[in-house]
Amino acid sequence: MASKTPSKAEASAALAEAVDRWRAAKRSERAAREALAVVVRQVVNGGIMNESKVATLTKIPRMTIRKMLGKN
Repeated sequence: MASKTPSKAEASAALAEAVDRWRAAKRSERAAREALAVVVRQVVNGGIMNESKVATLTKIPRMTIRKMLGKN
């Protein structure tokens, strides 16, 4: 049995809902990234680990770790 084609209103509502979920996910991702950056800065600036060790442990490229530390 074939599914019916959604109306323009149904398609618009589905699109708006998907966009809302995507935006919420992006906000959550940015917040989690900033929380990670705070810990990275504490660990590296506190002399507990160097940026290379943090990159290895987190499997995040060292250049990304450097950006979290404010280095470019």
